[in-house]
Amino acid sequence: MKITSLLKHVFPLNHARYSSLPVFGPVMEGFVEWLQSQGYTRRTIRGMSQGAYVIDHWLRRRRIASTAQITPEVLTAVDAYFRPRDDNTRWANQALHRFLCERHALPASKPAVLSPSQKEAWRYAAHLREVRGLAESTIVDHSRCVVRFLESIDFNRKQSALTQLKHCQIERFVQQMARTHDRHSLLHVTLTVRAFLRFEFSQGTLPHPLHEQIDTPRVYAGERLPCALTREQVRALLRSIDKRSPTGLRDFTMLYLVALYGLRRSDLVALRLDSIDWRNGVLHVKQAKTRQALSLPLTDEAGDVLARYLRKARPHSNRRELFLRSQAPERSPTPWAVNVILQSWLKRSGLELGHVSPHTLRHSLAVHFLRRGVSMKCIGDTLGHRNLTSTAQYLRLNVDDLRKAGLPVPKPASAVPLLTGDWHTRFPKVRAQAGPQPRSRPGFRSAFGKAIEQYIGTRRTLGCKYAKEVSALRGWDTFLYQQKVKTLNRECFCLWTKTNSHLTAKTQSNYWYCVRGFLAHYARQHPHCFVPDQTPFRRLSPARLPRLVSTEEMARLLATAAQLENRRSTPLRSHTVQIGLTLLFCCGLRAGELLRLQLRHYEVADQLLRIEETKFNKSRLVPLAPSVALALERYLEQRRHCGIPTKPESVLMWCGRLPEPKAAYALPSFTDIWKRLCVSAGVVDERGRPPRVHDLRHSFAVEALHRWYEQGVNVQSRLPHLAAYLGHTGPSSSHYYLHLTPTLRSVASQRFYRAFGGFTTTGGTL
Repeated sequence: MKITSLLKHVFPLNHARYSSLPVFGPVMEGFVEWLQSQGYTRRTIRGMSQGAYVIDHWLRRRRIASTAQITPEVLTAVDAYFRPRDDNTRWANQALHRFLCERHALPASKPAVLSPSQKEAWRYAAHLREVRGLAESTIVDHSRCVVRFLESIDFNRKQSALTQLKHCQIERFVQQMARTHDRHSLLHVTLTVRAFLRFEFSQGTLPHPLHEQIDTPRVYAGERLPCALTREQVRALLRSIDKRSPTGLRDFTMLYLVALYGLRRSDLVALRLDSIDWRNGVLHVKQAKTRQALSLPLTDEAGDVLARYLRKARPHSNRRELFLRSQAPERSPTPWAVNVILQSWLKRSGLELGHVSPHTLRHSLAVHFLRRGVSMKCIGDTLGHRNLTSTAQYLRLNVDDLRKAGLPVPKPASAVPLLTGDWHTRFPKVRAQAGPQPRSRPGFRSAFGKAIEQYIGTRRTLGCKYAKEVSALRGWDTFLYQQKVKTLNRECFCLWTKTNSHLTAKTQSNYWYCVRGFLAHYARQHPHCFVPDQTPFRRLSPARLPRLVSTEEMARLLATAAQLENRRSTPLRSHTVQIGLTLLFCCGLRAGELLRLQLRHYEVADQLLRIEETKFNKSRLVPLAPSVALALERYLEQRRHCGIPTKPESVLMWCGRLPEPKAAYALPSFTDIWKRLCVSAGVVDERGRPPRVHDLRHSFAVEALHRWYEQGVNVQSRLPHLAAYLGHTGPSSSHYYLHLTPTLRSVASQRFYRAFGGFTTTGGTL
């Protein structure tokens, strides 16, 4: 079709009025021809032509009568005007902008007048580019953050604000950014500001190294639990894609490669025709994240899928990208387009898979390999990881192997009479009771109260809960108020430490560290303030060794717990305590994790507990042994019969004294029940003291190790699973819970003798 007839068909006016357009009339024919060459449909060209007419009218009202008067600034003003008003006109303006740039019809834009903040950020960007060699996208993010920081200290109005920068201004900026950023995003902000101040100090702009005084938010490795699908769910998702249309076949090929090789979305859209080595059967991937090349084997099935896509779905084009957009302009899709494609087919499929992203398919592949027994090194090489720490994160989703770390419910044992009355006198008191201590009132009343409040606000801005620390600072503030302290010195601090002599050594150390943190923070703005040394703060006594509970003793405790008195408010008191102790011993949970459990955290289909945001803000999956899952389901059935709340938000350890969500047992009351059971069953240490509730976590780790030795499995290969089950980052963190008991020593010695006894006895080869 000729361009003139096409214009008559798509343009809303007749050809005579079209040619009379004062601005775009001379270039309209070339614009429509360019749209057609870009692959736009007839309907889209009609919309673009209508948008050009609207823009032409808008420009004439502003006394712009020809194309020669159009500048990049004019088109930017058009975009800003129509962005909130009309998307079609805005898209037409963007197309006109690209068309005029390709025809070199736009004059060079005037150099923008940079503000002082932008000039300083540009100078810092040159350092990042030339010295540190960062990627351009990273440099843009750093520059944008630096501009916001400089604007917050009023650098545009007063250039000396940077040389006169104070620590309180940095804290004010971090608190301002914390309103719109979470901890992970705020970490990048603080690191960017720290790097910028380090650069300014090295250039001699800053007289003091303020970058050394910036605290970063608390972000721990492995906080977020990866999400993964089963292999059957991945196959169902791929089967639901309609491959009869070219677009559907392209989408299937893209998602198939993500599911088969675990490609990142940025690596997927960057694939080119040259990436496929048909002769050698290799798929070459250049990773955008690590900037390293990755060679993956091209399977026969993957080769067939790619060949079918190239023959039937890929449009004829001179471009070398493997995947192209289905709509004009002709180019490779963006990484975000992979998310849009996946979500679109998820809605059409009707599958209930929850929140699924392209990275979920990458996690699913890693978990599938783990369940097939593939080594961590091979999985890391396939996914393009540079170290095994990144690959170990997926181990937390390997439910089948993690379930082997859980202990079964101890076999039933005979119960012992439950002590009543003055049972507290049966075990000795370790520490003498201190006299009455002065109670600290709410609020801070000393001369340093405002500084303490600012310090607490800063720590909470960085993601710290700071609940127990506030109690220590209140005591410190009360002491300063009562003593009328005006100057913080060594004598004042030493006098305060003597008032804490009634506390345990560990609590004293924690209080001292907390107050020292405040003093170090206060000294940043008051250099003459006394800051104590950290050396005297080490523990004054060794940590108390755990009193391990054996399986036989745990069975006796569970049988004794059945004698607990049920009350009107708690009709299942004995059953609740029994299931709580079972989960502590068989799953190695922390006491706080148990008391925070809700019914929604138990997944009946997979028989696992989902522990959310526990210590160090981490989450993990705890698969239950079949006997433990059966006991938990029986308890939930008893709750339904007794009328106890069974809503998903209801707590598992329900005591009924307070309404939801405070209906769970408090730690002191649960500990009191545990001590009563231990004293009644005779489970005490050599001094007659009952074990702590946390000692059950130690007992779980030792019993799991003992069971693996008896089963003859490779214990070294199971330690990563035990660490993931306990919620640790690695086996080194679990070493604290692995104690060499006489029973464990005997089992390990027997196993060593069976394996190497012939080499060490008389007549051996050595």
